[in-house]
Amino acid sequence: MRHIRHASSLLSASVYRILTVLLCAALLAGCTGHRFTISFDQIDGLKQKDPVIFEKKTVGQVKKITYTQDARFQVSVEIAEAFSDCATEDSRFFIGNAQGDTETKAVIIEQSRAGGQKIPNDAVVEGGTKSPVDTAAESLEEMWQVMGKKMADLMAQLETLPETEEYQAMKDAMAELEQKLKSSGQKMGDTLKNDILPLLEEKLNALSDSLREQGKDNQAEELEKDFGRLQEF
Repeated sequence: MRHIRHASSLLSASVYRILTVLLCAALLAGCTGHRFTISFDQIDGLKQKDPVIFEKKTVGQVKKITYTQDARFQVSVEIAEAFSDCATEDSRFFIGNAQGDTETKAVIIEQSRAGGQKIPNDAVVEGGTKSPVDTAAESLEEMWQVMGKKMADLMAQLETLPETEEYQAMKDAMAELEQKLKSSGQKMGDTLKNDILPLLEEKLNALSDSLREQGKDNQAEELEKDFGRLQEF
């Protein structure tokens, strides 16, 4: 049964590749189309006749791939005239998988906004191997790794710092975290609530109690206000 499923999967992938080629041919038949070249550092297995995809639709085809003397790949693509508006100055080009087929690569087009000026015929534009969305997510993940390490270091420091320094260390850490959150999105807010705030809250409560025992109610209230602002993100 497993062999049958595997054979069925291979057949489905083969059928998809054939349909993709036929669709590209149908789109481009009878017209010159909109041609330009995308320059990549690497192409991750992209081949001639692989599709060009915009908003999950096949809109064109890779016509030619040339490796240059400066170690760049020049990928010539043709977009069907009916979809030429997808290739503009506000478009970004990267290499990914074709829809429904993990074996076939494709040039993926993403637009930051619609209605921009079309890329001229025979122009050369820069491409990348990652989606802008993926790149942003990776940057966000890297930032969280840095912040996570800083929070871990803070927790360790609070165990050994004199009480006179704990207040300022906690205040500085929350101020830095708040600044990061102002330029972040929903994912960071969720991670904050689920992973970081519970750790901070435990230490904050202990520190606030200690400050109040010392008659430093104002400092305790300031920390609690700072923590309250973080909870609002």
